[in-house]
Amino acid sequence: MTNKYLLKIVSVSLISVTLATSCNNVFNTDDYNVKKIKAAPTLNLPLVSGPLVIQDILSKVDQTNVKVYPDGLVYLQYDQTLKSQGIRDLFTFPGKSFSKTVPIPPAILPAKVAEVQYATLNSTEDFALTPVKLNEIKFKTTSVKVTVSFNPANPASASMEAQVTLPNFKLNGVPFQKRIAPGASGVTFLLKDYIGTLTDNTFPLQIAIFEKPHNSSITIASSTTATIKLDFTTIDFQYILGFFGDQTAFTIPAETINFNAFGNSLSKAKVSFADPKLSFTLSNDYGIPTKVTFNSLEARKSNGATTLNVLLNPASPISVNIPSQLGQSASTAVSVTNAKQVADFAPDQLYYKVTARINEGLTSGNNFCADTSKIRVNFKAELPIYGKASDIVLTDTFAIDLSSVKSSTIESGSILAKINNELPLDAFIQLYLANDQTIIFDSLFTTVQTAIVKASNVNAQGELQAPGVVDQEIIIPKDKLDKIFLAKKIIVKAKINTTKDINGTQPDVKFKSTYKMNVNFGLKAKLKLDYDL
Repeated sequence: MTNKYLLKIVSVSLISVTLATSCNNVFNTDDYNVKKIKAAPTLNLPLVSGPLVIQDILSKVDQTNVKVYPDGLVYLQYDQTLKSQGIRDLFTFPGKSFSKTVPIPPAILPAKVAEVQYATLNSTEDFALTPVKLNEIKFKTTSVKVTVSFNPANPASASMEAQVTLPNFKLNGVPFQKRIAPGASGVTFLLKDYIGTLTDNTFPLQIAIFEKPHNSSITIASSTTATIKLDFTTIDFQYILGFFGDQTAFTIPAETINFNAFGNSLSKAKVSFADPKLSFTLSNDYGIPTKVTFNSLEARKSNGATTLNVLLNPASPISVNIPSQLGQSASTAVSVTNAKQVADFAPDQLYYKVTARINEGLTSGNNFCADTSKIRVNFKAELPIYGKASDIVLTDTFAIDLSSVKSSTIESGSILAKINNELPLDAFIQLYLANDQTIIFDSLFTTVQTAIVKASNVNAQGELQAPGVVDQEIIIPKDKLDKIFLAKKIIVKAKINTTKDINGTQPDVKFKSTYKMNVNFGLKAKLKLDYDL
């Protein structure tokens, strides 16, 4: 994680230059002409001055996740819906065809001026959908093609017409009923928005053959039959009711999601969160007893070197709550029982693989499902910035240009540091000098000089008791000072730890939004001037 706020406390951003001189003039006592001037002025180069709060230390990518509790404690919140999955694919039903033969009684039929119902056939048909047993379906794009033919074909058939009725398939309460003349290649009817009432996939079918008005007598030969064929296209639905069988509903292929709470700054750090909260919520739109199994759920480092199993309560397989009626959704809360261990592990990835099963061990039931129904898995993390940490490393690079100052005139230099720090953090800071290719050629501070930022003191609850105060001048050797003027870039590296108590141990500390670090840094250079006049 880069942090341009914290690291700017040591960046070389020149704000103003103050030149204070004190001159020691040597005069020729004979003629009072000035022969030589000697001076040792001090050049003050102020650096960054201003406050730093905990939000500045958090990665910029995470700023939208930074929240504050009513008591001022800062926390990170992550709320992400994982890949949702539909059970809908289980209920893709193939097209079905039904063919019925109606005997037509032989007769010589005299001329008629009105139609007469001549023959009928009532039957029960079965969609035979295994293992699903539907009791109700609202059709979506399904259509049915009806074809009527007479055997043997004869002139009498021209005066006949078939009527197909599906009494349990209704649109706005009106049953499906269509008339079809024989000999046609087939007439297609759309069933969109029809609601079909079935009994374990079966439904009644009624066929009636009507003798239409005709001007002369007609003869129907013996053994004449009418064949009525119904071809249903793929049976698509807006919703279905019934019992859907004991089935493996779906398997979500292994997925990895980013959980990058702190960027790369914790890759080698030791962290401990006092009160993290990690949880999953399973949202279910299906009225089907469903069990979800996390076949794999683990926290990972992005380098793949180490993993940590995430433990859940309830444990897998998890029985998912069911909505009471179609169009509603039900939620099931699942907590992470080793949340502290997972948070302290500082993962940047969560890896999971999920399987769901419906109606496990059941042979009957009242299930419902809409074509838009889903099961969604939501992950939520709430990480109060409350705990302890060691070896958090922040780095950043800044351009520098001191070409306007002649290094040959600088005799000595130092960095002035004045810090009032309410944050429970201390920091070891090193400045590396680099060329325009970012190749380091020296560092500025000795090891002893890097302990620049002093942490605040906290009470037993980890809250601010007294700020850490620093007021010091850090001497920079002349050879290193000269190299500053050769540098094109400064690479800043800060190693940060939470505060220690008088026994040298790290208590859990809190970071509140009101805590700040007031920083004043400057560069002080003493010049040497010696001019003959």
